[in-house]
Amino acid sequence: MVFCDHGIVLWRRPLRENDRIVTVFTRERGKFEVNFRSVRLSRGKLRALSEPISLGDYRFHLKNGSSFPVCTGGRSIAVFPRIRQELDRLLTAFYLCEVINKITPAHQPSREKYELLLGALEDLENGLFRVLSPWMRRAFTLRALETAGFGFKHSSVGLDSRLWETLHDGAWSEVHALAAEPQAMDYLDNLLKRFFSEQLNQQLKTLEFV
Repeated sequence: MVFCDHGIVLWRRPLRENDRIVTVFTRERGKFEVNFRSVRLSRGKLRALSEPISLGDYRFHLKNGSSFPVCTGGRSIAVFPRIRQELDRLLTAFYLCEVINKITPAHQPSREKYELLLGALEDLENGLFRVLSPWMRRAFTLRALETAGFGFKHSSVGLDSRLWETLHDGAWSEVHALAAEPQAMDYLDNLLKRFFSEQLNQQLKTLEFV
């Protein structure tokens, strides 16, 4: 079976000498792992499509009886060059992708979650802010948890109600305009860290870098 879909690369790892296993979060079919053959060779034609934090229009081939498709072609839609040029944006983008990867079961489509990630990456790429807001990744995490059914939106956690509303529902420009509040950010970080550890049995490896 051959099928096509738009997707965002969340992560990759080597397979054998020349291949890669790539985790792709697609718009219509959700998250799944894909074999990219020979992309680690210098002549690998699909290398760009296998890089994390890239958006592409992919063509996959899935053999009968298999759940592990092979990427056979596609085209790059966005590689987010500004994100790749600025370390704080790049590390934040890796964090966003890891959050989605950790809270998304395989083969469970979520257009809402897909659009959230794509919108956040586009904001990181095109946002007019001079300094990346420390609230951005925290707001994204809260919104991602909402899309997965784990949210805190309607819980009383002790933070200012207007701040809480902006983190969940405000435009990204409004999130970037929020003043830094170290005490509130530390409180929220501890809340999210405990939730991932105790409820999901997960640790975010990129957290220490953002």
